[in-house]
Amino acid sequence: MDIGTIVGLLVASGLMLGAMWHQTHGHIAAFYSTEGVLLVIGGSLAATMVSMPMRNFMSTMRVVRKLFFCKEEQLPNIVHKLAEFATIARKDGLLALENEVQELPDPFMAKGLRMVIDGQDHHEVETNLRLELYALGERHTIGKKTFTIMGNYGPAFGLSATVIGQVVMFQNMGSDISAIGGGLSVALLGTLYGTLFANMVCLPFADKLGIRAAQEMLAKELQLQGILGIAQGDSPTSLKQRLVSFLDGRTASIMETAK
Repeated sequence: MDIGTIVGLLVASGLMLGAMWHQTHGHIAAFYSTEGVLLVIGGSLAATMVSMPMRNFMSTMRVVRKLFFCKEEQLPNIVHKLAEFATIARKDGLLALENEVQELPDPFMAKGLRMVIDGQDHHEVETNLRLELYALGERHTIGKKTFTIMGNYGPAFGLSATVIGQVVMFQNMGSDISAIGGGLSVALLGTLYGTLFANMVCLPFADKLGIRAAQEMLAKELQLQGILGIAQGDSPTSLKQRLVSFLDGRTASIMETAK
């Protein structure tokens, strides 16, 4: 579970609701407008559907779970695992890795090692895995782009709600006071909803997905280099030294000291 996403949303929502509650002395319903919600959220979703293929839009919605439930891959663990595989391959041969591969939870690493065990050339292994990494990167890009687009459209639809509310207000000036109040309410709340939807939901989600994508791509690149090292028969020590360069300085120092 991603604590940062959940805590951030709760804190931001709490601050906004607290300010609304305090300013209205408990009459928080004054900040609700059905028209504003429909125009901003519904309009942003609809415009995003128009701007991209429906298949990509629907697949992005499935990516949302990564914002809340994402198990980060620990790079030191990957380094240890690959160094262990290199030791087995050097000592007992590549075929000895078959049992290890069957227990791997990561499909990318398992696929690469299976190709190595099958005797494929390391250039062919790299080509196949690079293609898979490219496809993975494209999927991540689409997911991030979807929320960025919604974040860009949110304030625009909020402005649309504002204009609609002002038109209603001006048409009823000098006659129905309640209609003027309703129009002014939609006008102000539309701008508020558009700003909140963009800056509290869509754009933060896009940034989080971008960070998650970068983390996953780094982990996959680490796995790729380890698999290629095993395919080329690198010694476990030299392979581990090369893979440690993927880690931050403090973690790398700890691993070097632990050798």
